[in-house]
Amino acid sequence: MRIRRALLLSDIHLGWSPCARQHKELLERLPEAADDAELIVLNGDIIDAHRGLPRGVETELVARLADLVAAWRAEGRSVVYIEGNHDGAFKGMPLNPDRWVFDWEGAGGERVRVLHGHRFAESTFRRGAYEEWGRHLIRAENYLYAHMAPVRAMYRLGFGRVVGAVGLTEDILWTRHFPGRVTHLLPEADVLVHGHFHFGRAHRTIAGKAVWRSGSWVSQGHVGSVDRMLRYRDGQFERIGLEGRRFRAIRDGL
Repeated sequence: MRIRRALLLSDIHLGWSPCARQHKELLERLPEAADDAELIVLNGDIIDAHRGLPRGVETELVARLADLVAAWRAEGRSVVYIEGNHDGAFKGMPLNPDRWVFDWEGAGGERVRVLHGHRFAESTFRRGAYEEWGRHLIRAENYLYAHMAPVRAMYRLGFGRVVGAVGLTEDILWTRHFPGRVTHLLPEADVLVHGHFHFGRAHRTIAGKAVWRSGSWVSQGHVGSVDRMLRYRDGQFERIGLEGRRFRAIRDGL
């Protein structure tokens, strides 16, 4: 079946305490963004298993997303959850990723391939030093933000800018190798959609194929990033974000 309307979002990182307020607003507005989409793709790093769920408010946000997914599926929509490098199975969680790549056919017959951007083959993802050791550091850091209100309140004015700068540096270094890692996946696709990177261009071309970034929603955590998701309508992709109280197409290249 060809898909005429879809919504793709990634890198929300539910559980990241400095982002809790913006995540609450996002989930309140998400039905508007989904609109009449037949397909909704959660393209990885949706629930942050590295940072955990340190307070009741983060747990409630995850439960809210699970309720939205259940409602969309009850309406007959397809909801796909792709694995990201921060996703993990939480005990008793009704919402977990079940694949690393997803292919679908667009309104004009175009072949769309979606992956998070950290894994490029069927073989099980092998954790690097960041996933193996760094996750303990960011979990402890997140616990402090969650339980020390003054530290959390000062985040954007101080350490949040350092965290944003580190995230930007990581993305610059990782994106250099990205084209070479995905090239072998492109012959079977006309369009590639990926997440993983919180900074950078919304759209580019790799090996003659259109490549879109599905966006992130962590501007209160990675200070300097922008909150965007990707919408598909009848053959056209566009990045959308909240302007005021409404979702709008944003064509600033980010």
